[in-house]
Amino acid sequence: MMSLNIKTYKSDKAWFLSHLFRQKLLALCVLMGIGIVTLSRVIIPVIIGYIIDSALITRDLTNLFGLLAFALGVFILRNGMDYLTMMVGHYLGLKIEQNMRQEFFDTIQSKPLRFHDKARTGDLQALSTNDLRIINTMLSHGAFYLYPFFQVVMIIALLFLTLDPRLALICTPFITLYIYFVLDYRKKIAPFAAGRMTTHSDLAVVLHDSISGAAIVRSFATEALERSKFHHAVKKFRDNRIGETKVQSKFYPLLIIYTAIGFTFLASVGFVYIDSLSIGVLIATNLLLITLIDPTQMIFWATNDMMSGFAACSRLFSTLSSDNNERSKSEMREWPINFKGKIEFRDVTFSYGTKEEPKSPILRNLTFTIESYQRVAIVGPTGCGKTTLIKLLLRLYEPQKGSILLDGIDIRNYPLTELRRHIGHIEQDVYLFSQSINENIAFGKPDATIEEIKTVSDLAHVDEFVREFPEAYCTIVGERGTRLSGGEKQRVAIARAFLTDPDILILDDSVSAVDSETEAKITYAMENIIKNRTTLIITHRLHTIRSSDKILVLKQGRIISEGNHDDLLHSSADYRRIFGKQLVLPEIQGKNR
Repeated sequence: MMSLNIKTYKSDKAWFLSHLFRQKLLALCVLMGIGIVTLSRVIIPVIIGYIIDSALITRDLTNLFGLLAFALGVFILRNGMDYLTMMVGHYLGLKIEQNMRQEFFDTIQSKPLRFHDKARTGDLQALSTNDLRIINTMLSHGAFYLYPFFQVVMIIALLFLTLDPRLALICTPFITLYIYFVLDYRKKIAPFAAGRMTTHSDLAVVLHDSISGAAIVRSFATEALERSKFHHAVKKFRDNRIGETKVQSKFYPLLIIYTAIGFTFLASVGFVYIDSLSIGVLIATNLLLITLIDPTQMIFWATNDMMSGFAACSRLFSTLSSDNNERSKSEMREWPINFKGKIEFRDVTFSYGTKEEPKSPILRNLTFTIESYQRVAIVGPTGCGKTTLIKLLLRLYEPQKGSILLDGIDIRNYPLTELRRHIGHIEQDVYLFSQSINENIAFGKPDATIEEIKTVSDLAHVDEFVREFPEAYCTIVGERGTRLSGGEKQRVAIARAFLTDPDILILDDSVSAVDSETEAKITYAMENIIKNRTTLIITHRLHTIRSSDKILVLKQGRIISEGNHDDLLHSSADYRRIFGKQLVLPEIQGKNR
């Protein structure tokens, strides 16, 4: 994932054109098809006019049958090319939708955690489904938007070159107005098309939050509040749709075409009356204008599709280009064979804020060293930066100042994917995918055998509760693991971390949701797992802290004390406060730290 070569583009138009260019053969076929269909469409009225003047009036049956056969051939060609152009256009839309969706997923996967902290899940879901489908529709129906412009040019050219320049001059003002109103309609409908995308996304966000938080909504009896939120989102969607309908009601190009047909017919009748125009040219000219009616009706909704597609492109590009992607400027291609696991933080400062929204640092000039294979406990009050420290070690965030080293090498020089694969993290807030227990355990090692999965499951005491399910390890755990208790989810997470056999193991209060008996069993199993690897433990459990080689006391983003349990009990007032209610404490020796 992290090795993807994701390009950057200057604008949403450049991004869209890059995808279109990748399918240039299909796009060229669509343009050629539009040209052929339009040409055959305007040629047929000219042929009909010619048949009237040179065959019907003169009663030339030989010429009549030949011209009729030619007209029939052109008609069949037009219908056939119209069908092929439509099918190629749909295939073009599907291909670009597929490529854009894959790029969207790959890019979102490579975004830093800062991006996901701000992103709304419902919004991302709307972008990856509804918006991309609308871009597909724009491309599939784009031909219908282009047809009238191609046709107008050909009609004017035929009037001037093969029919009657006087009628061409009469039509020109109407054609000019026609193009103006088409472009004006496009301009006015654009903001409502963009608003439709946004309001649809807001609906998706409200719906997602309400469904995913169903238990909380019911626990606090806030169903009425959620209904109110959804009603407000629906009202915004409706109001935007009403505005869009008002613009659509003022679609003037069709009126201009009918007016042009009327004026041209009257003028051509007058020219026929004074014997300066043939009946065939009169009919051909008016049929040419009549051929614009169908494309003009199609352009009514094709414009909506096109503006919606452009709005969707803008929304997608804005999301794809926001925040830099995670990139590993690694000087190493492979993980070191002789890796020991020594960890060093050197003058590390970190804040969750940005230049636009500055916040106070969570970690301030943090400096400490953890030797290879040490078991180190990190303790401190809530909000002191313990979990943030772990996220920096995993490179989920980058510090604003200072450096983090593993075996004396800056972690930015390690391959990012390999770095995370060799650091096992058992988080407190366990996330399980809506898959089987088997798949969740093997998530970090998809090629693991059943025997390997069962071995780590035994160590983490997963097997104890799995046997109670009829489908055993094939049991689907539900959304975020809702079918499992908190303790069961933590044991699955522990087994998942064990399976990857990491060089560094991080336990972030990983047994907080299990009972004392299960905790004792897991702790005993961990004793074998954490041998010969560096282990960081974030916990408030005294017996776990006591057995650590070193304890780091963190307060307000700084290491204020470090040492073993007995030393800190005698020297650190902050450490003593953590266990003040659990122990009879000795008096502090020397100056408090």
